[in-house]
Amino acid sequence: MWRVWRAMMIAVATMPALPSGAARGQAVVAEDFQIFVVDPSKHHISLHWKDGADQPYRSLSAVQGALKRQGKTVLALMNAGIYDKQRRPLGLHVEEGRVLRPVNRRRGGGNFYLKPNGVFYIGASGAAIARTTDFKLTKDIVLATQSGPLLFDKKGLHPAFVKNSRHKHYRNAIGVRQNGHVVLLMSTKPVTFWQLAHFLRDQHQCITGLYLDGYISEFWQTGPKAPASAKRFVGILAISELGK
Repeated sequence: MWRVWRAMMIAVATMPALPSGAARGQAVVAEDFQIFVVDPSKHHISLHWKDGADQPYRSLSAVQGALKRQGKTVLALMNAGIYDKQRRPLGLHVEEGRVLRPVNRRRGGGNFYLKPNGVFYIGASGAAIARTTDFKLTKDIVLATQSGPLLFDKKGLHPAFVKNSRHKHYRNAIGVRQNGHVVLLMSTKPVTFWQLAHFLRDQHQCITGLYLDGYISEFWQTGPKAPASAKRFVGILAISELGK
């Protein structure tokens, strides 16, 4: 059985658009995002890379199928942190308290290495996001995924973000609120890092936010449509009902 942290969906949020006079290309508009908010005291959050036979799941549908066979009811699925050319998590990956990939503190190119980057994790005190430079891997941590860049924390937005940036892509991210609720976010259209960060921080009251991945990202929540099986991922986050 997967060892998971409890998490509850409390809302699929909708927020009003900015006034029509705002520049649409720079505005932070609710319709540009899918949101799933979870309460770690009431439902499960789990992270998945490989099955019991050491074979990668690869797709959201494969993870759903595996959890369904365990008797679990899956509410939402989303890909986790960035992976390398060997299709391994590029940074820290912890499942069920097992460290499958170590913390990556190296320098390099690409979004992952746009410092500061960070780690989303769940431990004895609940869910949190920390800068990689501040993160300490302790025995109580049951789930962790490392990615970059860090969108924001108490020190502010990432210094590389520019409001008028032309670099827009489909993006997904994760945020944590002061009360410990976790916000999963997927854009429905190409957006900038600046828009992604402001939506999580200003419109969803997150105190920390972490970018997960870009245009390949995928988000699914329970409904008439089954999760897709075509795209190939490494780490996959799943939210399921408590006790199921």
